[in-house]
This record gives sequence, structure tokens and C-alpha cells, in this order.
Amino acid sequence: MAQSLAIGLTRGLLLGLVGGLLAGLIEAGGLLRDSPVMRAALAEAALYTLIVDGLACAFLGGLTGAAFAAGLRIANAPYSSRTVAALYVSGAGGLVVAAAGLLWAFRAYGADRTVGVPTPIIGFILLLAVAVGTLGYPLAWSFAWSLLGSAKRTAIASVSGVVVLGLILPGQVVLEARQHAQTQRSDTLGNVDAALLATDLSAYLEDGIELAMSRAQLNRGSAGPPNVLLITVDALRADHISPCGNSWISTPSLELLARYSAVSCHTYTVQPQTNPALASIFTSTYPAINGVRVHMVDRLSESFDTVAKMLQRSGYKTAAIIPWTSLEPAFSGFQQGFETYEAFVLNEPASLQNPATASLAGLYRRVTEQVALGSAVESVLGLRQGTEAEIDGRADVTATAAINWLANNANSHFFLWVHYFDPHYPWTAPEPWDQLYEGGRDYDGPYDGGMSFVYQMRAGIFDPAPRDVEFLRAMYASEVSYTDRYIGQLLGYMAQNHLLENTIIVLTSDHGEQLGERGGPWPEGDFWLHGDDLYDEGIRVPFMVFDPRTIRDRVEVTAPVQHIDIVPTVLDLVGIPVPRQVMGRSIMP
Repeated sequence: MAQSLAIGLTRGLLLGLVGGLLAGLIEAGGLLRDSPVMRAALAEAALYTLIVDGLACAFLGGLTGAAFAAGLRIANAPYSSRTVAALYVSGAGGLVVAAAGLLWAFRAYGADRTVGVPTPIIGFILLLAVAVGTLGYPLAWSFAWSLLGSAKRTAIASVSGVVVLGLILPGQVVLEARQHAQTQRSDTLGNVDAALLATDLSAYLEDGIELAMSRAQLNRGSAGPPNVLLITVDALRADHISPCGNSWISTPSLELLARYSAVSCHTYTVQPQTNPALASIFTSTYPAINGVRVHMVDRLSESFDTVAKMLQRSGYKTAAIIPWTSLEPAFSGFQQGFETYEAFVLNEPASLQNPATASLAGLYRRVTEQVALGSAVESVLGLRQGTEAEIDGRADVTATAAINWLANNANSHFFLWVHYFDPHYPWTAPEPWDQLYEGGRDYDGPYDGGMSFVYQMRAGIFDPAPRDVEFLRAMYASEVSYTDRYIGQLLGYMAQNHLLENTIIVLTSDHGEQLGERGGPWPEGDFWLHGDDLYDEGIRVPFMVFDPRTIRDRVEVTAPVQHIDIVPTVLDLVGIPVPRQVMGRSIMP
């Protein structure tokens, strides 16, 4: 009995493996065919379909083969060896068609277990699988025995094939984890001095900027090449800050910075998603060139030069302070060129802080986003959604970490990137900021600014009343003002410690945010958030350049600007030649 089960198992493994590889090849071809432009993760996705489909079908085939062998043994059916081999092959064909068809249908209907696949579609797929198995039997008779006749050969082929496929993904995780672990991470947050955060910003920040400009004029030519501070604010709309004409949202720090900067209120993101936008900001290339098209799935290739690499080669000490999981190396590839690359994410699971498990999580994301079977698994487990609901980025934590890095590296010639996350959903500014605007006060509706309304939008059941819309817009505005406060903390610390006088500050956003302005009077989820269309609310962002050496008053940049113009502008300001890769142009002229 044990020998029969083993033979059935290995036969099923081999047939399932072959069928799964064939199904994976078809799915990979579909992925490559349907992609309109180059994507960084497409080659990986094609490989993932082969591995996942091959292993899944091998597992399913092995179980089925063992069960079939046990059934034959118990029934003691008088079938010849050739007949049994042909039944294995035809049955495996039908099984693969059923599995692949159901997965295809599941994905075609939204990859959502709450929606499911219509019963008629399921019935048709199962009938097709039975037909394939039945019609395949006569064909299998001619070659099945030569394929499965040798138990030893079948066992070696099936087991070795499964082992080789099974080692590819763990091997990738190990290699990536070793690479990510090499990124320096220092203990900045644990040594933060709370006294570094000021209680009254306005006086010493404003005086500090005036003094910085005066000192910069006096020290011109003797202060050396300027430092560079890049501030990016997630999901910040240009029309929701006072420097770009907003009259009801309080952003005094940005207003002050704009007073002494070149300001563009007509800068446009190349794609309204965080990682694609930042990839273009860092490389001055379009997504169709750098391949970062899908947020947290496509990662920036090391073949591209980033602004961090360019400045590091020119002697800058480079560091990044990030507040969100999507910017971790496993999901972005943005750590390139940074000597220090640190994430400060509230409620981030320990698994995402460890390079090995973070690499595994990145792999899980890419598989579940691109492979049909992976989408089905995520629909059942919901691991990504559960993590997303818990984590958050906070401007006070971000500013404190950045200030502490500056306190420890004040004498360095630096390029520092600081990313503020707060205007991005969830909109959960801490007290008393959540009560800053009238729309956020005395609200007793179904939303709290957390992820619940986002999940409703994704499920197509978001139906807000006018008061709900007013509240959500107020929560977004609260996050903008809260972020402004801690941008001011960072600038105020730099002013107090004489860092502004020789630091170029570039501030922008990765994309905007739609707040239901389009559609009906109180629209559902069609015109909210970002990433799915190219309306002005989602793609127009602010862009400021503060250079105390040259700019004395606000300079309006009226011509449209793109994200790809940021790198050549920075290089122009610091006097570094622009590489051939750059597709944008400096706004300095």
C-alpha cells in the first residue's frame, strides 16, 4: 500500500508540476502582453507565475495522485498499467484546467472573496475541465506509460523539480535581506532630546531665516558647497496651503518658507502614486523609463543614478528619514545612495523591521499583486489590509528623528531627505489638531478619519452624507496643518543652530489628493484619494526652493514644472554636472 501511495504521489507531483508550469507560462505571457509600458517587476512577475503555479499544481497533483492510487488499491480495479498511466495524465489535465480556470475567474471578478465567482461561470469551468480530461484520455494512452512507467525516474524528476522551484524564492529573500541589512541604521530615535522641539516657533524661525540669509550673503565664497535638505510631504495638494492661495487652512511654516523661496504652485507629478512619483523625483526619469509603475510592487533598479548617489559621489553625507512602510527597501529600492536610511513607522510590526522578514513581506506583496493564485490567497488571509489598518506615520516623530540626525551630524556636508506622511490617509491627527477646523468638531457620523472609509471605497459601498464629506475634508486639513507645524520645527532647529545659512531646501509633494470635488453633489468613492486618474486635485503639488545665497524674496515660477525637473535644479544649484540619464530641466534660468 505504501509503495502504491508513493508511486501515485510522485506521478501526481510530476504531472501537476508540468501542468502548473504550462499554466504559469500562459499567465506570464498574459502579464507581459497586457502591460502597456515597461515595468520593473514584470520580469520577476513572469518568474513568480511559473514558480507559484508550478508548485501549487504540483502539490495539488501530488495529493490527488496519492488519493487516486489509494482508491485503485482499495477497489482492486483490474486496470492495466497503461490505462492507469493514461488516467493519471488525463485527470491531471482536467485538474489543471479547473484550477487555472477558477483562479482566472476569481481574478476577473475583482479578486474579492466577498464578491465571488458567479455559479454559471464555475459550472462552465468544471464542465470544461471534465471535457479536457475525457477527451485527453485517448491522447494520453499513446505516451502516458513512457512518461510514467519508471517509478524511479518519475520520483527523481518530480522531487528534484519541486525542490529546485521551491528554493528560488527563499534564495531571493536571503540575498535581498543581506543586501538590505547593509544599509546603515543608527539609534536616532532613542537618543532624541525633547528640548530640541520648540514650544513657540514663529519668532525664532522667522528671525532665523532673516539671519541665515544675511550670514549667507556675508559668508558667500567661504562657506563651502551648500547642504541640501529635501522635504517631501505625502499627498499634499498645492491648493491646500496658504502659499498657493488657500485662505482657510493654517500653514504658517510653509508661508514663511515661501516668503524667501522660489515657489511653483503648478508643479505636476508624473504619476499620482507615492513610489512611482518618488522614483521620478530621485532619478529625473519618467515611470515608463525607470519602470516603477505600481506602488510597492515595482522597485527602483540599481542601474539608475539617484540624486543621493550623485551627491554622495560629490562628497555629501547622505541620510533619509522615512515614516512609512512603502518606502522600506523591500518595497521601493530607494535606499540606494543613502549611508543612513531609517524608517520611523508607528505600530509597524517587528517583522517589517527585520531585513529577512521584510524581504519576505515584499515578495508576498509582489506575488499577491501580480499572480492569480497569490491574489486568491491574499483575499482569504487579508494580511496586507490588516497591516495597513494599524500602521501610521506621524510628523512629530519624523521631525524629531530628523532633528536628532542633524544634531549628530551638524558638522557634516550633508544631503538629508525627510518625508512627512500625515496628509496621506488615514486622517487621524492627534488631539487637539483633530478639532482645528469647524468641520471636524461635534461630528457623530460613521467615520473617524481612519481606514474604514477607504475600505468602503474599495468595496464600492462608500455613500457619505454632506456632513461626512465636511468632516473628512476637515480631517485632511488638520493633517496638513499638523505637518506644517513639524516642518516648522525642523526649519526652526536649523535656524537656531546656523544650519539654514548654507543649506538649500527643496520642498514638494509626491502627489495630491482628491476630496470628492468631482461627480455629484456628494459623490461616492469615484473621485476621492489618489492613484486612479489625472485630475488636477490629484496631480498638482507645491514646489519650493529656498537658497539663502541668492534668493532674498519670493520668486514666482509661473511656467509648469514636473517632478523630473527637481534633480537638475538641485544639481544646478550645487554645481554638479547633470548626467545624461536626466530627462528634466533646471528651473534656475
